[in-house]
Amino acid sequence: MPKALQLSNEEVSKIPHLKFLGKTVKEISKLLNLSKSMIYRVLTRKTPYEPKPRSGRPRVTDIPNDRQIQRMSSSQQMSVREITSAFRLQISKNTVHRRIIESGYMIQAKTACILPLSKFHIRKRLQWVRNHMSHGDKWMVVLFSDEKKMEP
Repeated sequence: MPKALQLSNEEVSKIPHLKFLGKTVKEISKLLNLSKSMIYRVLTRKTPYEPKPRSGRPRVTDIPNDRQIQRMSSSQQMSVREITSAFRLQISKNTVHRRIIESGYMIQAKTACILPLSKFHIRKRLQWVRNHMSHGDKWMVVLFSDEKKMEP
């Protein structure tokens, strides 16, 4: 479950000041666009307000590293694998992929080169279809995209 919104020091100092000026909690919440419970929490706190440290694993990359990853993927059009190998930190492909998705850029992927079938392989494939289909079937067999549809 996510933790509450973190307030800046400026917002925390504004809340008691506005209360001292005679504003109600409802008015303060509308002015600062915060919930009333957050305002009460800051006002009734005995110790100075400090945000709680977040739990969980810290990020491997910081903001400049994130920008570098985004630049590599968008302007240099590098794939995730290329970025991972070119990056100076030990980061995983999943981390690079996540940073690119966060930025909203398209991911460059190298497409595999698919060679067309040779005439020998097309003949063998058609021979297999003829041998394994009964002659009474009246449906079309769709082989692969490089071959035509044919009725046995």
